Amino acid sequence: MKQILSFLFLLGLLSSCISETENPAEMDLMIRLMGNPQCNGLKSAGTTVRTPPSQSCIEYAYDRDNRKLILKHLNAGFNCCPESLWCTVTFRNDTIIIQEFEKHLGCKCNCLYDLDMEVEGLEPGKYHLRLIEPYLGTQQALVGLLDLRSQKQGSFCASRSIYPWANSLN
Repeated sequence: MKQILSFLFLLGLLSSCISETENPAEMDLMIRLMGNPQCNGLKSAGTTVRTPPSQSCIEYAYDRDNRKLILKHLNAGFNCCPESLWCTVTFRNDTIIIQEFEKHLGCKCNCLYDLDMEVEGLEPGKYHLRLIEPYLGTQQALVGLLDLRSQKQGSFCASRSIYPWANSLN
């Protein structure tokens, strides 16, 4: 009987080790929104529009030495006159989730912004990056696969067809 209990204990110990390797440890990530973004429709006439307003895109670059992911969210939809914009970052299993927010809707219009963000504390690896945008509705989510071990930069986009992306000032 003692041998059976010892075997069951050892089997339970081995199975818990397997489940730990299947669920990687959570990383402690920090995110910063850089600069003071302006509505794309309010930028100077000399500024060229690289991304059509029917697209919401992510451009990324990875700084391996500093464990920093540098992101540019092109055509992020927000209120035209927010008091402030900010975002949060969460890491679950193999997915980096960035949620964007605005405080105090100061106008009765929405427009597109280009947001520069930095995520610190990211180890080289393969991840899914998902953005949660406040005006997304039922449109395609902005999700991409990043392999930061072999590809240090890249981009991905999602199509948009509702306001503020459709009929925008861009």
